[in-house]
Amino acid sequence: MVLVLLFLTEPLSYMPEAVLAAIVFLIGLDLIDLKGMKTIFVQARSEFWVALITATVVVVVGVEQGIILAMVLSLLDHVRRGYRPKNSLIVSGEADGWRNVPVSSPAQFEPGLMAYHFSHSLYYANAEQFSEQVLELVNTADPRVEWFCVDAVAIDDVDYSAAAKLRSIHGILKEKGIRLVFVMISDDVRAELDRFGITDLVGEDAFYGTGRELMNAYHQRKQQ
Repeated sequence: MVLVLLFLTEPLSYMPEAVLAAIVFLIGLDLIDLKGMKTIFVQARSEFWVALITATVVVVVGVEQGIILAMVLSLLDHVRRGYRPKNSLIVSGEADGWRNVPVSSPAQFEPGLMAYHFSHSLYYANAEQFSEQVLELVNTADPRVEWFCVDAVAIDDVDYSAAAKLRSIHGILKEKGIRLVFVMISDDVRAELDRFGITDLVGEDAFYGTGRELMNAYHQRKQQ
């Protein structure tokens, strides 16, 4: 390629445009990975459509426009996933240990202790879903929830809007006599909660590193 660029550009300029177009067309065909597209279609349907639309725009409009569109579509797809994350509840079973169950089955980790796994960063787009699910879970719980635990292992960021929603939820839960606690929260997210004033509301003792620590604290609290 370097040799062609350095020494053969002038001879190539005498070639008919149709020949050059055919060469570029054949190279473009080699770039189309049908097998890879099939794999994407099977494994990640939304990413397949992004790839297909991008390829079409590149062919019909241009490479630059295709790249820009791909970036926009990828961001929109990411926001779509974060807008309605697939959250769950954590329950304890004697035979199979801890496991996740759908939010639609309001199971409790232990009587009075509900563990809610939020599977995405907590930000403005999904903060309302977080609030709605938490309140629905505690309002329909049987027996009544005493501690509501947020499993924060998948939360790697909390923005201003989500922090405001957390403060609101804490106030509602407190009025209902329910304590809000967190388990497996990262140091970065913990620092964000400190900055937003969440830690001052829930207390320094509302954060637990493991599920076992949470259970021990809950049992000790019940015995007091």
